[in-house]
Amino acid sequence: MKKLFLIISVSLLGLTAKAQPIYLAQGAKASFFSTTPVEDIEAISQSMTSVLNSATGEIAFNIPLRTFQFKKALMQEHFNEKYVESDKYPNATFKGKVNETIDWVKEGSYDITATGIINLHGVDKQYTEKGKVTIKEGKISITSEFKVALKDHNITIPKIVTTNIAEIIDVKLNAEYNSYKKEK
Repeated sequence: MKKLFLIISVSLLGLTAKAQPIYLAQGAKASFFSTTPVEDIEAISQSMTSVLNSATGEIAFNIPLRTFQFKKALMQEHFNEKYVESDKYPNATFKGKVNETIDWVKEGSYDITATGIINLHGVDKQYTEKGKVTIKEGKISITSEFKVALKDHNITIPKIVTTNIAEIIDVKLNAEYNSYKKEK
């Protein structure tokens, strides 16, 4: 699945030219947090994949939804079966572009915004979110924190548990990239 995502992402982002510096993050971390007066819910995935075209600023993320781990097995089951319906919609994706011009080889820390489409639960929605790029010793990392309203992606919470699950979820992403070398 990761290899398929990589092939599709490379094709979609027009990353086939050899001269373009492409970076890949595998096993990157995504997490989300929901807080209500009744209950806090947190889940973490370390299976996110991302592709970055440093020549154009184009970026794509893919998170297999079944890889999110919860403290309680029942929460994980409800998340996959009742809310995100991960059998029908197995991935959350983002395809977009970093809005600022970054020198991707110059060490430092840079505040950025990225604009693109998040597809979650089969629904596309445009987002512009803040993040931070850190370049140190030739390594690139990108972090971001943002909010997702469940209703924006047609995720409904049954009335019986509306006090347990927040309508707006806090999301965090952390990806460390390595230079991608096309297999011959």
